[in-house]
This record gives sequence, structure tokens and C-alpha cells, in this order.
Amino acid sequence: MSRTLRTAAAFMAAVLVIALAAVFPLDMTSRAEAAGTAPAVLIDKGTKKITKTYTISSDVVIPKGAVLYVKNGGKLYIKSGAELTLNGTLKIAAGGSVFVQGALNCGEGSLISATGKMKILKAGTVSLGGTMKVNKGGNICGLGTLEVLNNFSDISCKGTVTAKIKAPAPIKTDGVTTVGGVIIVNREFDLPKDYGDGLDESTYNAYLKMKNASGYNMSIVSGFRSYEKQKATFAYWESIDGFERADRYSAQPGHSEHQTGLAMDISSLKQSYGETEEGKWLAANCWKYGFLLRYPKNSEYITGYIYEPWHVRYLGVSTAKLVHDSGLSLEEFLGVYNS
Repeated sequence: MSRTLRTAAAFMAAVLVIALAAVFPLDMTSRAEAAGTAPAVLIDKGTKKITKTYTISSDVVIPKGAVLYVKNGGKLYIKSGAELTLNGTLKIAAGGSVFVQGALNCGEGSLISATGKMKILKAGTVSLGGTMKVNKGGNICGLGTLEVLNNFSDISCKGTVTAKIKAPAPIKTDGVTTVGGVIIVNREFDLPKDYGDGLDESTYNAYLKMKNASGYNMSIVSGFRSYEKQKATFAYWESIDGFERADRYSAQPGHSEHQTGLAMDISSLKQSYGETEEGKWLAANCWKYGFLLRYPKNSEYITGYIYEPWHVRYLGVSTAKLVHDSGLSLEEFLGVYNS
């Protein structure tokens, strides 16, 4: 074949490839993978408003400074196999909906503000490396997973979160174990002997607010207890009931939440307190003030201690609501319960 014919054939082949590409285009993910490029930018700056149905079926990015706004009536679908990387802001208005079947990865500095609904479907995941505001009326639901990468304080919850929350791994610093910024103390995780110097101020202020709202006397029977005080307390109950029985309701030194300064016993040390009007009010409402009824009924095999309707632990209002909405014990919520 002459050089002229070879050149003409090559030209025709190139034209054919371009024509086929125009008729049968590759999807965005395939083009990006084939070219070795980064995912496409959905919106490079300003605000993109979604008022109808919008589907993300390939990997895209919302960069820092950009806003994706799902308005009333708008529906955003992140399809299975697709990944939305959020470095900017995702706003969901009342009446707006986001459905996550693929992955929503939220980077540092990102923000999700939800007054509407985000449903994380069974195979879907939302990885939270930024902050999330679940505003009043907002709802984060579904059978998928909301993974908290840093701290639970990154979530401000005034709405409802019922999606499964995956906690970060425990971190031990100077002998104190935290999970997502929450101190965990139980039979497995202990505190140093010199930890703690009194009842935490925020805890005490939250208690006063709760007491005033309740209309009950709600006195503090026991607040902060040092390591040495707990050692003496456990020894006292052991002398009365023996080690095995005392160990079911009294923590050994270093393993008591009272040493954190974040826990207190309210009004009584009898299980019958849970059947009084005050005890019922405490169980039903303490989460509104940042507290958790730490040792609920039928959970000894999880928490390690018998039912204590008097023992509350301060977590902060938003985190306490997350735990309350989950219906789980603290061990289960933090992912440190091993059956």
C-alpha cells in the first residue's frame, strides 16, 4: 500500500472513531478512569439549585466554596456505584430530599445542613469528615450508614437521626479513652488514678436546668468521686454484699463514671425510684438536657451493671439526642460492645 493510501486509511479510521464516540459516548466515570483524571466538578463556584429530580450516576466533586441546594420539591439521587465528594456545602431545604445509594464523602471543612430529608439506603454510606447540621424538622434516616470520622460534636442535631451511626475507633490519650470525643469508662476502659478534680461545670449547669424544668426536688445523691473515694465505696459495698454481688452495681476504682465528673446519682439509690413520677420523668426527659440514663433495664449484659434508674451521664444536648434517637446503650452506640 502506498504512503498516500496508508495516510488516507488512517484519516478515515480516526473519523470513524470520533463518529462512534459521538453516537456511543462513554459515561463520565469511564472517561475519567480511562484518562486517569479526577472526578468531574459538579459546580465550580456559586450555588446550584435543584428544584426537580437530579441524578448523580458517576463520580463528581463539589469544591470548597460551592453550594448544592436541594430546594422544596427537589430530589437528589446518588446512585449505586457513584461517589459524591463534598468539600463545599450541601443544603437540604424543608420539602427537599436526598437519597444516597452510593457514597457521599464529606471532606474537612464541608457542611451538610438538613432541614429536609436525607435517606441513606441499605448499600449507601455517608462519611462525615466535616460538619452536619440536622435542623429542626430535618431527618437523617434509612438502613445505610452514617460514619463519623472525627467527633460526634461535628453533628448538631435538632431534628432526628435514625440512620445507623458508625463511630470512629477508640483513642487512648494520657490513659483516658475517648470515642468520637466521648469519654468511655466501664469494665473494660478505665481512668488514671489522678484523673478528675470535681463535677464538670457544664454537667452541673445542665442538671440545674433539668431540675428546674422537672418541677421535682431531684437532689444529687452522689456526684464526683475520686479514685480513692471509689476504692473506699467499693470496699464498703463488698463488705456488705460480698465481691460478686457488689461488682454488679458498684464499679471498681478507676472504672467509675463518677470519676469523670460527668455522672451523678439522682434522688435515690433504689430501683423502685424508676417507678416514681420523678424517676419516670427523668428517664423520659433527661436527654433533652444532655443526659443519658446510663444503665437501663435489661442491659446488664451490655453495660456491665444492673438497672440504675438514678444514674445519669452527661454527653451534651446534641450527642445525647443522637444516642436517644438510636435507642442504643452508650456501649452499643460507640461501637465498644462485644457480645
